[in-house]
This record gives sequence, structure tokens and C-alpha cells, in this order.
Amino acid sequence: MKHLRFRVTIFSCWLIAFYSIDRLVDSIDLSNLAYIFVLTMVVTILFSSRLIRIPLWATITFPTSIFLIFKAFTASLLTNTLIGITVIEVSAIIVTGLLTSWVSKAIFDFERAVVKLIIGHRDPMPETDSAGQGFIYREVRRARNHQRPLALLSVSVDENSIKSSADRVLREVQLSMTRQYVLTGVSRLLCDQLEDCAIIVQNNDRFLIALPETKPEEVPVIIKRLHKQVSENVGVELEIGVATLPKDSLTFEGLIEKATREMRTNLKSSAIVDIDRNPSDNPMTVTK
Repeated sequence: MKHLRFRVTIFSCWLIAFYSIDRLVDSIDLSNLAYIFVLTMVVTILFSSRLIRIPLWATITFPTSIFLIFKAFTASLLTNTLIGITVIEVSAIIVTGLLTSWVSKAIFDFERAVVKLIIGHRDPMPETDSAGQGFIYREVRRARNHQRPLALLSVSVDENSIKSSADRVLREVQLSMTRQYVLTGVSRLLCDQLEDCAIIVQNNDRFLIALPETKPEEVPVIIKRLHKQVSENVGVELEIGVATLPKDSLTFEGLIEKATREMRTNLKSSAIVDIDRNPSDNPMTVTK
């Protein structure tokens, strides 16, 4: 952030000096074409993110050539008394182009960092809902046909823990943005903590996880590890429902239904416990 502020400050000082050069030095009288051209170049570079990919020499050479062509077309370039002014104008265009690209690069890096923090990252991510559930369906069918074990987890984040995380991580950010931040952290930990053969699908605020070759007695250990890692690194609590094949169901839909039902039961139980612990913080209380 400090680097961006520094670059913007230098850039602003240069533009102020350039547009005041007529008043600062009486012998220099830049053409209106130069002022318009510099302003157009600044706006184009700053508002065209695609120009970041163009080599810097091309970004400078192209507008300079266009400017000289315009000068030649107006015949002002051929006047001997204005050659010195033309050199100053071209130098100003080059300096402005370099500074504008410098600032535009910093803005682009800042925007990319913000997007990475709030929306996502380049680490392994869960599959999309439509494609991922197809993968899980094939794994369920494979395990059923070959009589192999498989576990399906339905994972969601406790809404109350998201609110507390909002106070801890980004107190001035809205709850929806904090939810996205939390879900991003949870998805990253799920990808890190589970084996490569695991299939992780994100469906809005819920994750579906298929664990091939996972026996029912192995599931509690995995769940305990996920609870611990997410609590320590993200600061929220998970609610997890489990369904195993063939114990709970032999179909894809049956496994999802059972895991989701158990997850929602855990969420309701957690909500009732929180209300009992803090009856004064909620207008609704549970009475026997």
C-alpha cells in the first residue's frame, strides 16, 4: 500500500509540473496537441488493464510515433524554431508514459491482491457444484459396484462463529464479505488436510467431500483433524454430517441426504446450546 501511495504521489507531482510548465518557464510554450495527447495517454493506460501485458517499449514507442505523425501533418515539426519544443514534448510523453505504466502496474497488483484475499486464490480449490457432484456420483457408483468403502461428508460453517470471526478478522467489513473470506480459508484447509484422492465440492456455503477408500472407523479421526485445523487457522467452528457406504445408503442421493440431515441436526443443536448459554443476547429463549 505504501508503494502504491508513493507512486501516485510522484505521478501527481509530475502531471502538475507538466501542466504548469508554461507558467514556470516563459521560454517554453508547449502546443495544445501535446497537452491533449498526454492526457489521452494517461487515461488510456490507467483504464485499460490489458495494456499491462504489452511490453513497456511498445507502450512508449506507439504513442510517441503517433504524436510525431500528427506534428508532421500539421507542419509544425518542420519549423526549425519549434524543433526544441518538439524534443521537450516527446520527452514529456515518454516520461508520462513510463510513470503512468509504473502506477498502473502498482494498481493492478493491488487489485489482484484484494481479489485474492476476498474472492479466492490460486491454491487448490474445491470443484464447482455441477462438475464436482458428477465426480462424487462416479466414485459412489465405483465403490458400490466394487464393494469398496466410501465416506461422504457434508460440511458447513456455523453462522454464529462467522459473526465472531467478523469481529476478529475484519470488524469494519460487512458480514457477507467476512463469510466469503471464511469460506475461502476453510476451502484452502480442506484441500490441504485431505488426501489427493478426496473430491471436494463447494455448493454455496456448504462443502461436499467424498473420501474414497475410507472406512467408517477412520472418519472420526479425519473429522477431529478438520475441526482442529479450521478452528486454529480460520477461527470458526465446523458442523459436519457423515454418511458411509454401504452402511447408511447405497445411492448417491441417499448419502447426500443422510449427511446433510446429520449436519443440519448438528447446526440446530449448536444453536440451542448458544441460546441457552446467552439468553440475554437473543430475544428468543428455549424453555422446557
